[in-house]
Amino acid sequence: MRPDPFALPSATGARFALLMLSTVVGSVLVYLWPAGMAGGRFHGPLAVDRVGCVNDARRSVLAVDETVLTGRFGDCVDDAYLSAVGRVALMVALLLAVAVAAYLAAPWLVRRGPVVPLAALGGAPAADRIREVLAEAGQPVRVDVATLRPTTGARAYGRLGRYRLLLDAGLLARGARDPGALRGVLFHELAHVRNRDIDITYLTLALWWAFLLAAALPALLYAIVEPKMITEVWWRVGLFLLVLWLARTAVLRAREYYADARAAAATGEPDGLEAALADRPRRWWRLVSNHPDGPDRVAALRGEPVLFRVGAGEALGAGLLLGYAYPLLSFLLSNVLPGTTFVRDWAVGLVLGACAAAALAGSAWRAVQHALAEQADRAPATWRAALALTAGVLAGQVAVPAMPEVGSWAMIARAEPLFGAVTALALLVLCQVYLRWVVLSAYTRLRGTPRPGRSAAFGVTTSAAVFGLWASTWFMALAMLSSSYPTWQTLGVAVGTAVLNPVLAACVAWGCLYPLAGLLRTTRGTWRAWLSGVALIVAGFPAVMLPLHPYLTGLLRDGQWWTAFLVLGAGSAAAAAACGLLLGLWRGGRQRVGEAAVLAGAAALTAAPLLLIEQLAHLAVLGCPAGVLPQCLSRVPTPQLNGFGGAILALASVTTALAALGAAAGAPAVRRRTRTDEPFRRRPALVAVALLPALLSVAALVWTGTGTFVASTDSFTRLDDAQVAELDRYAAAIRPGSITRLTACAYSANLSYGVGLTELNTVWMSRLSTGAVTAASSDDAVLRALGGEAMRALRAMDLPRNHRANRAIGNYCVIVAAAERVYETRRGRPPAS
Repeated sequence: MRPDPFALPSATGARFALLMLSTVVGSVLVYLWPAGMAGGRFHGPLAVDRVGCVNDARRSVLAVDETVLTGRFGDCVDDAYLSAVGRVALMVALLLAVAVAAYLAAPWLVRRGPVVPLAALGGAPAADRIREVLAEAGQPVRVDVATLRPTTGARAYGRLGRYRLLLDAGLLARGARDPGALRGVLFHELAHVRNRDIDITYLTLALWWAFLLAAALPALLYAIVEPKMITEVWWRVGLFLLVLWLARTAVLRAREYYADARAAAATGEPDGLEAALADRPRRWWRLVSNHPDGPDRVAALRGEPVLFRVGAGEALGAGLLLGYAYPLLSFLLSNVLPGTTFVRDWAVGLVLGACAAAALAGSAWRAVQHALAEQADRAPATWRAALALTAGVLAGQVAVPAMPEVGSWAMIARAEPLFGAVTALALLVLCQVYLRWVVLSAYTRLRGTPRPGRSAAFGVTTSAAVFGLWASTWFMALAMLSSSYPTWQTLGVAVGTAVLNPVLAACVAWGCLYPLAGLLRTTRGTWRAWLSGVALIVAGFPAVMLPLHPYLTGLLRDGQWWTAFLVLGAGSAAAAAACGLLLGLWRGGRQRVGEAAVLAGAAALTAAPLLLIEQLAHLAVLGCPAGVLPQCLSRVPTPQLNGFGGAILALASVTTALAALGAAAGAPAVRRRTRTDEPFRRRPALVAVALLPALLSVAALVWTGTGTFVASTDSFTRLDDAQVAELDRYAAAIRPGSITRLTACAYSANLSYGVGLTELNTVWMSRLSTGAVTAASSDDAVLRALGGEAMRALRAMDLPRNHRANRAIGNYCVIVAAAERVYETRRGRPPAS
């Protein structure tokens, strides 16, 4: 049975969203140059404003307090960048205005040449057949005829709901000989009207021409004034033009397939449309043409699942956009919202990742729809799409120019190829897990549902948001590795940051609960298997810990509480992995790997609070004699509230991952055929009640983890005596005037400028202190004052104030160095290195 291509949201809308975003991102890349924000150029309004900030700071360095100087200089630079961002936004708005103008002018351009209404043909046989088709279709659309066009084409055009058909004179002549072909072409064009894709079509063409006229052409002209732009930007613009062309053709080709499907469904006999397509031979440039080849469209009409594939080309384009756009938009947003690393990264990742994944998630849902309709034995494959998505992101990272304060995979791969390979592999795994999760979610929601369109729209939207947040975590790890030289310690800190991030934890919880809700509603035995997994984990933890009781008792007797905590955490992880393996063997089989992994992950999430209670009970029983239990427990090094919440969140994250991996490993070992369940649907209210234990557990985990993450942004402000003494030693090492400005800038920027406020537990006191001491020892009066402010902020345990000083140091060094390069170049001397 063939699936209905209109039961789920079409691919045209998602591809158009990608096209529009690609156009904006490409224009931003071009407009950064005339706005003075890229390429190292130092003239224009931004350069003047930045130099003015430096001159004002030098004039007032002896007259104002260092705190006031830092704030005034930082605000001045931020205002300068904000004005530049405004200029970029104005130029993007101009490009969009050109696109709107082109869209409004499109009907006039289509109607060029002698055109007469159909009524002017009177009672001609072809005209009568056209009127009969219009009456049969029930769509009152005005039809015009291009009397001097001998071709056999037809097109639907118009704007804002006022649509028309324009038929070539050659088509009417052919219709006199072959009425079936004329009927098929008319129904195809009427299908465009019914599918409401005419506005998308001409907006797509308008965006392409607007980019050429308002971005590419001005960039070519601007390169005459700025020759460096030719080598720095034009090959990137050329690459982006190719991406934009492919995105454009993807939109236009998808609408043709949908129109063919609608026309075949309306007529009930696609023979006429096939006859009209038969004389269109296969062309060698078909992959980049606006319309699919005739043989491909005929194959789609005969059942080829062209609209029901997870295509590698679409994944590659989405990945290129994500990898290319993230650094650009993150850089712009960092100038609009300085000092908000967490908000900036999540916002950019959410928008870009969601747009990129919306097309892929929609394709996966349609592929599952086709598999269910055809009763296929295998689920849709996603490895090719995952590889293409990963390759696209990495290629985009290589092509994008380096941006300040934004991480880059290309930078890491050039510095340390091994770290580049590790992060690339992590991205590949993330993409494949995501696509498999989307496929599983689609199966649980589409199986037997009476309203697939609503379920698909909700599922695609939420899955796109999940991927956006997951992808932003990967980019945030790149930024962390790029802020200093990539090391295994930094990579470990990045992984720890991800584990302790409540937003990511909420996404993982949703990844378990969303398909679990679908399984509870449509598959018998799901609730029993899930709660059995919870019981296995809770009961398995004491069994795992029993052989370790002597060792654990010795640790507690010696006061090694944190080592004991690690042992208990390892026991929890082992219990969760064993439970996942058993669930995989029980619920596994062909096409059951994802189901087993979801059940195991949900069981681990639900059991996490109970595991914590069991761990505390082990500490109390093994470490404290019964007679002196209160006194003994008082000696336990109680973690701070944020540390305790972090431990809970880490426990939940690790157990969930290991339980799902165990299930994925055990499920393929079951060789039985796929179990066929009888049609079964549980009421939504009962599903909500069944999910209540997991929802309460997830709410508790996210609540404690949120407290951890928020508290961690100022955790550095609580110092012990040893840290205070270390700060005093750093402050005593300041020697004003002993270090040149170039050396001070090199050390200060590298040591402190990359440290962000919301990089959980990664603010190293030694880095910040060394950077402040180096700047305060400079022979430059302004830099010395900024470094002194950074050190006083550290000694006052005020991390936000220290961060503002670090930003001021970095901006001052960059502005002065750029101005000196221009000055030396104009004097004919090589700039200082």
